[in-house]
Amino acid sequence: MKFSETIRRWMGWCPNAAMVSTSRRQYAAPDGEVGMAREGNRDVVEGALVDYGPIGTPGKLFILPVAAALLIGCLFVMAPAVGLFVLVIILAYSGMEIYGVMRRARVEVTPDTITITRPLFRPIVIPKDAVVKVEVKENKLPIPYWLLMGALAMIFLSAAGGIYYGLSNPTSMRFISGLGAAIFFPVIFYRTYVRTHYPQILTITTEKKIAAIYTGDPERMARTLGVAG
Repeated sequence: MKFSETIRRWMGWCPNAAMVSTSRRQYAAPDGEVGMAREGNRDVVEGALVDYGPIGTPGKLFILPVAAALLIGCLFVMAPAVGLFVLVIILAYSGMEIYGVMRRARVEVTPDTITITRPLFRPIVIPKDAVVKVEVKENKLPIPYWLLMGALAMIFLSAAGGIYYGLSNPTSMRFISGLGAAIFFPVIFYRTYVRTHYPQILTITTEKKIAAIYTGDPERMARTLGVAG
């Protein structure tokens, strides 16, 4: 059994979990995703990845590593207690990201609403009459993949150096910042890497928010919403 599958089973997620229901029609989907099924008057997608936030969020997500790098750099000048507090925040965020990738989201489409259920978050209910635009887009990174890899390698080496030279004093800012970077940036890279497996994404835009849905058949889901893919 693959390591990733073992982790998913420990965390209570199984890609075949929805197959126990004989009332659903299953469709082909990428590894780790159940796909689209019909439940009465509802269309359901299990195992999707969803990014949701203010308009412009998908692009702004790539500012997050830069902001985190500055934050981790600030750990050097913070008091140890404050640095430890920031490290706890970094650990909590990283744990939430990994858990969200493993557990995935559920998207339910009814004649009147779109409901997105994500792990650790309250369900998002989008009335269909509030939807301004639905699009199927090519899933492209805003920066070259090799550049992302190179930046991660440099940060990881720097973090490893901080951990190594701070081992003699684990409460030092050098050790704490190195540990925070060694955890946070691989998580961000993994988060991005998983999303690159989807050649297309479905975006649902309201007046103020946008939902980017990574699923195996975004065009089918767009047709379900009454939009040609």
